[in-house]
Amino acid sequence: MGDKDKAIEPGYTNTVWNVLKPFTMGGKSIMGAAEYIAIETAVGQIVRRVMKAPYNVADSIELHTYSVPFLGQVNFGEPFAPYNPDSKATLELVDEATEGAKAIPSAIVGYTAMKLRQDGIKVPSYANRDFLYMLVGKVLSRPLTAFVFSSLPDDFQTGLIVLNSLANRQKAVIDNAKEQKREK
Repeated sequence: MGDKDKAIEPGYTNTVWNVLKPFTMGGKSIMGAAEYIAIETAVGQIVRRVMKAPYNVADSIELHTYSVPFLGQVNFGEPFAPYNPDSKATLELVDEATEGAKAIPSAIVGYTAMKLRQDGIKVPSYANRDFLYMLVGKVLSRPLTAFVFSSLPDDFQTGLIVLNSLANRQKAVIDNAKEQKREK
């Protein structure tokens, strides 16, 4: 069996390739990533508007673009729940807000990457209003997405489902690697 035929084993060594997956898988994953970024940016700007803070659309797009590849990688909770396509389904606000909160670690990674790009190599400050607004936006964006999900065109629903599935697959790979490490 040559190197080409060797099976790729799940684990931390695949992190670099997994990070690129939302942007390299093509079609629906790119659509899902773009939708996710658009929703997160819109909700973040609404939060900023309510708090009478200036808009920062470009920063928000950058931050959420950086965060997308890490949705599954740094989700320390349960896998993301699937979206419900039934328009008559009851929306459980607390459950959906909890789902949104699962994305906070990836947003922190995105925020850190954005600040490092903007300010250079120095520890970014997390004790500021922009950071707080980002966290609130993360928690609120999932309930909003769940609310409008059944109204979205099929392709848009599929894009979000693909991104959700990809994040859960990445989480499963990381969890499997942790479990194998514990068994050794």
